[in-house]
Amino acid sequence: MSTTEPFPAAPPPAARPRRLRRVLYASALLLTGGVIGAVVAGPTLAQRWDGPPWAHGRGFGSHAMMGDPGAHMFFPGPIERGVERLGWATDASSEQKSRINTIAQKAADDIFALRAKHLEARRQIVETLAAPAIDRARLEALRADQMKLADAATKRITDALADIGDVLTPAQRADLGQRFERWQRWFRG
Repeated sequence: MSTTEPFPAAPPPAARPRRLRRVLYASALLLTGGVIGAVVAGPTLAQRWDGPPWAHGRGFGSHAMMGDPGAHMFFPGPIERGVERLGWATDASSEQKSRINTIAQKAADDIFALRAKHLEARRQIVETLAAPAIDRARLEALRADQMKLADAATKRITDALADIGDVLTPAQRADLGQRFERWQRWFRG
């Protein structure tokens, strides 16, 4: 069976995607993912931004707290903002806000001193647990000290709340109590 036709022609090779097209497609996907991530995480991160890193003890600055991330709540700025919110919620006068700010700042200073003791005791607990032999008596003593510190802190907070309650009028305290109830219902669901 001889024919004069050559072998049937092979189908043309499949066109390979161009490298530039793949790079552009991957870049578009990455860019889209980045934008979506920024939109989703942006509001969350914006709420937690408390200034440049050197203001939080991770470098130089007036608030160098030796890497203590929770210490910033004891500074005057957050306390004053909390007092302003409380004053707005209760329609407090300027004099009331000033007195409440003084009480809150003094309580924060006292609690900050207790916090320093707590952090030192926590460091000692870690050292005790990392030792070759566990000293149960020392751990128990450190636990008892931590409980005393917690009791002192809650007592100081209760005293400060009572002092702030004395500054507010009975109507303001009743309004604040109603706000707390609504807040609790909202968070409990």
